[in-house]
Amino acid sequence: MIALPRSIEIPNLTRLDLHQTSASAALADAERNGFWLAVIGRSCALVAIAFFYLAIYGYPNNVYVAGAILVTAAIGLIPLRLVNSRYERMARFVLFAFDAAAASAILAFAPLSSGDNVPQNLVFLSSRTEYYYVILATSILALSPALVIWTGLCAVIGLAGATTWIMLGMERIVSLGDLPASPSRADVLEVILSPDFLGIPVRMIEGVVIGLVTCIAALAVHRARNVVRANAAAEAERTRIQRIFGRYVPPQVAEQLIQAGQLAPQQRAATILFADIEGFTRLSETLSPPRVIGMLNSFFSAATSIVDDRGGVVVNYISDALIAAFNAPLPAEDHPARAVDAARDLLYLVSGREFDGHRIRLRIGIATGPVAAGTVGGEERHTYTLYGDTVNLAQRLERLNKEFDTDCLISGPTFEAARSNCGDAVAMGSVQVRGRESAVEVFALSGQSRR
Repeated sequence: MIALPRSIEIPNLTRLDLHQTSASAALADAERNGFWLAVIGRSCALVAIAFFYLAIYGYPNNVYVAGAILVTAAIGLIPLRLVNSRYERMARFVLFAFDAAAASAILAFAPLSSGDNVPQNLVFLSSRTEYYYVILATSILALSPALVIWTGLCAVIGLAGATTWIMLGMERIVSLGDLPASPSRADVLEVILSPDFLGIPVRMIEGVVIGLVTCIAALAVHRARNVVRANAAAEAERTRIQRIFGRYVPPQVAEQLIQAGQLAPQQRAATILFADIEGFTRLSETLSPPRVIGMLNSFFSAATSIVDDRGGVVVNYISDALIAAFNAPLPAEDHPARAVDAARDLLYLVSGREFDGHRIRLRIGIATGPVAAGTVGGEERHTYTLYGDTVNLAQRLERLNKEFDTDCLISGPTFEAARSNCGDAVAMGSVQVRGRESAVEVFALSGQSRR
C-alpha cells in the first residue's frame, strides 16, 4: 500500500494574513474598476445630455449649456489620471463632491427659461432634483460604502444649500403651511400654483429620502464587498492549498481534492510503474545529506516531468524510489503503452545525464491490473492511497531486475496490452514472485527511448 499526506498545516496567522491581503487586493481592484466604469459612464451620459440640450434649446443658450456640460464631463476624466497614485482615493471623493455641487448649482442658479425671468423657486417643479439620485447611483459602482455615504451627504447638503439660497432671494415664501386646516380645491391650487410657492416640508422630505437611499445603497455595497472578500479568501485558500499541498501530492490529485474535498474511492484497471535507484544506499554513504537531497530532487524533478508528459501521475516518492500510476486516479487511454514509454524515457534520461554531479542507474518494474485508490484517514488528516496486488507486483518486479541483471521488467498483461511498444522485449519466462501463489510471465525491456 502506498500512502501520502493529504495536507500540510501552516499557522493560522499566516493563513489569515494571506486571506486579508488577497481580499484587500481584490477589493482595491473592484473599487478601481468600478470607479473607472463610473467615470466613463458619467462622461458618456454628459456628452449625450449636451447634445440633447443643443437640439431642444434655442441659440445661444443651448451652446452655453452644452458647453458647460462638456466641460463638466472633461473635468470628471481627471481622476483617471491619478489611478495608482496616492491621490487616487481622494480624487474619487472630490469628483462626487464636485458632481453634487454642480447639481446644486444647476438647481440654484440655472434659469428655467431663456426668455422672461422666471422665479427660481419654481425649479422644484422640474426634475432637476433627480440629478442627485443619478450621482448617487454612479457612486455605487465604486463599491465603497464610504464614498456612497459621502456622495449622499454632499447631495443632502447641496439640496439644503440650494434651497436656502433660493429662499434668501425671495421676498415672500408660500408653503404648504399656508393651507387652511381643511383646504378646498381652490385653496390648494392657489397655494401650489403661486409663483412664491416653495414647499419647504417637501424639500425636507426630499433630503430625508436621499439620506435613506444613501444608507440603503451603502448597505448594499457593504454586502457586495463581503461577497468579493469571501470569493477572494476562497481563491486565496485554494491557491494556498494548491501551492503547499501540491508539493507533496501530484497536482492532479491536489486539484481533485480541492474541488471535492476527497478523491472518491476507485477500483479500475491501471498500470503501475515502480522505479528505484540502484546502489543508492552505498552512494548515500559517500555523500553529505545536502548533496543526497540535491541529487534526489534533481532526478525526481526530471522524472516527474517525463511521467506527466506520458499522461501518468507520480503518486509518491519513497526514499530513492518513485511510484507512478497510469489511469489512476486520472483516466489515461492506452495506459500500459504510456507506462512502457515512460520507462524507456526514464532509462534514457539516466543513461545520458548526471544529477547533481552523479550518474545513477534505475531499476524499473511495471505491472498492469486492478488497483484500488482513494483517500482514507481520520477527521483531521487524510492520505491518498494506491493498493492492491498490481502495486505490490510492480515493486517485486523492480527488485527482480537485480537477479536478472536487467533495467526494466514488465508483467505479462502489460506486454500483451502494449505489444506494439514492446517489439524489443525479451521473454524471461514464468517467475515465481514472492507473495504470490501463481507464477508471473515476465518480460525484460531495453532502455532505448522511443522519443
